[in-house]
Amino acid sequence: MSIDKLSSEEFINFELFDNHFQGILAIDTKGIVTFCNQFFLNVFAVSEEEIIGRNITEIIPKCRLIDTIVQRCSYWGEVLKINNKEMAIVRYPIHSNGNIVGAVLKTIFPDMNIAREVSAKLSSSYCNVNYYSNLHTCMDLIGESESMLMVKRLARRVSRSTSNLLINGESGTGKSIMAEVVHNRSVRREGPFVKVNCAAIPENLLESELFGYEEGAFTGAKKNGKPGKFELANGGTLFLDEIGDMPLYMQAKLLQTIQDKKVERIGGTKPISLDVRIIAATNKDLEKMISENKFREDLYYRLKVLEITMPSLRERPEDIPQYVKGLLANINKKVGSDAIGVTEESMKMLQAYHWPGNVRQLENFLEQAVNYSDEAIIDITKLHIKPWEHDKEVKATPISNLNRSKKEKTADKVKNTGKNYESFNNIIYKTEKDIIIQAIKECNGNKSKAAEALNINRSVLYKKIKRLNIDI
Repeated sequence: MSIDKLSSEEFINFELFDNHFQGILAIDTKGIVTFCNQFFLNVFAVSEEEIIGRNITEIIPKCRLIDTIVQRCSYWGEVLKINNKEMAIVRYPIHSNGNIVGAVLKTIFPDMNIAREVSAKLSSSYCNVNYYSNLHTCMDLIGESESMLMVKRLARRVSRSTSNLLINGESGTGKSIMAEVVHNRSVRREGPFVKVNCAAIPENLLESELFGYEEGAFTGAKKNGKPGKFELANGGTLFLDEIGDMPLYMQAKLLQTIQDKKVERIGGTKPISLDVRIIAATNKDLEKMISENKFREDLYYRLKVLEITMPSLRERPEDIPQYVKGLLANINKKVGSDAIGVTEESMKMLQAYHWPGNVRQLENFLEQAVNYSDEAIIDITKLHIKPWEHDKEVKATPISNLNRSKKEKTADKVKNTGKNYESFNNIIYKTEKDIIIQAIKECNGNKSKAAEALNINRSVLYKKIKRLNIDI
């Protein structure tokens, strides 16, 4: 057995030798198999002549060995199925004279039974190791509206890239889920996914959290130092949530790290090379912050190589039934309830509301409804909690983001004048309907011009016409 373009010394250095307990297979930069030991030949039930010279995708279709070459990094602990046999494997690139000339796939254990035994011993006796991350997948992107279908298409496209990504959207629209989805679909999916909430970490700790520190760097520093989030994410994805809340002085150091692809720990003198994809998310208008000198323009363009904007829930009311179904299933597991849905009238009410807190607010309301209702099919009209109204007898904090004091003042005015005011939601409903009808009339029935006059997308206008039952 031989490996093309490798000397005997390199052959030994990369441990590509025969043994009965470890499978070893190598490919060149084009994905052509250049070496396969007897262990794998037995697994494939083929001869050496039948496998050498063939493309790896023909032999192991789901093997991502070629990704190892593209990403230029190693992956440990992946479970690969070959001929209905599961194996714990490692993948790593082969270097020769500073260049990558191929990649190796090697089994870690003879079989999965031994792998599980070793894992159990490590977990119980020495440490608690979590090899598999429980991240979201595309199945968690709920919605079949036009805007969500567009977002899903964008997610698939940006997942094929390793460029930095900026995710925009209001609070509660699922920016964190989108970041996990993109990572899980990318070639870095076997690498780490490290999340940092820039708004949750105190400013005086953010630098050490991101870049790490050496022993003795400051009072209270751990012995042997501590790696930062950048180091932990090496070979994978670093998700910077709420990037708009990062202090300006930290933005400068972040920019430098992204440009140099190196990080230096606090108190350290040796730069550490990085291979990290940055995904950032914000609910703030970064361009406005740039004009106010609150966010660096150069960092903005480093982060915004690719961009996804998450649509708000009010832009896609047709997706609410799907959310209700999925959220109720999760709530049932959480509180031990058996809710299976809401009444037809209740669904109409949920779809008519504008949900300023988006999916997070909807989930909060449904959990309240589940706790207050004794029925499997929840009737919101029979409950004393509603996201669009405030009941003074309810002591629990209402989930609406509307200001409570303003509501109380409005209630006092109603009481003092004796007028029969309609509910706030009905007023919104009628006002929106009247504005749209008037715009369409002024544009002589041209809906495209009406949408332009209203400063909304044409697709959004059509949805509103349908939801508001406008007959034009």
